Amino acid sequence: MEQLLHVAVVKWCKWFYSIPKNTHPAIDTTGVHSSINQTDPDLWFLAGSFGNIEPIVRRCVIPSGRAILFPIIEKEDSFTEDTDLKTESELIRRCSNAMDQVLHVEAALDGQGIKPQRILSPIFDLDFPENNVYDIQPGRTRSVCDGYWIFLEPLQRGRHYIEFMGEAVLEDVVARQERTDKVYDKIWANIDDNNTFCLDISYDIMVP
Repeated sequence: MEQLLHVAVVKWCKWFYSIPKNTHPAIDTTGVHSSINQTDPDLWFLAGSFGNIEPIVRRCVIPSGRAILFPIIEKEDSFTEDTDLKTESELIRRCSNAMDQVLHVEAALDGQGIKPQRILSPIFDLDFPENNVYDIQPGRTRSVCDGYWIFLEPLQRGRHYIEFMGEAVLEDVVARQERTDKVYDKIWANIDDNNTFCLDISYDIMVP
């Protein structure tokens, strides 16, 4: 099962970071883009946000029979983003150090708490598209991802409610990245005042 989860995390990353900024589900505040590129026949991916103070509620329809995977908080690093890093071990170290600074994570399904699992992915190839969320050079790079993940078996037909939130202290190098990347502008004041990343996301889900 652990190996399957590692594979699933890589699939989530390839899905999440391959979507252009103008239709990205982590920037969307309503759920209108939640079905973008959901081509895996067995898995449905949920997105968090690039940080938010005010809670975000998204609505979406998830086909029956699909398991669900999402991170509460995750950190992805690649050679294209982190140009000061030269080796894969340096990528892993920066990624994992960021997740070591997590202060709080919680998630619930239909009001019942769910325990997240921390998963560090293997190193993998990642393709950034044109107009990507970080405004970096498009193309292929080597990447790794660490985070606190939730994996749910397929939900029964009907309406369900998923909530998750988290907070992490930002190391100096990560804070500098997030303070200059436009995609994080919703939490720039929080970075300046508290040096923390935070998010609060809910999904109102229908399984037909």
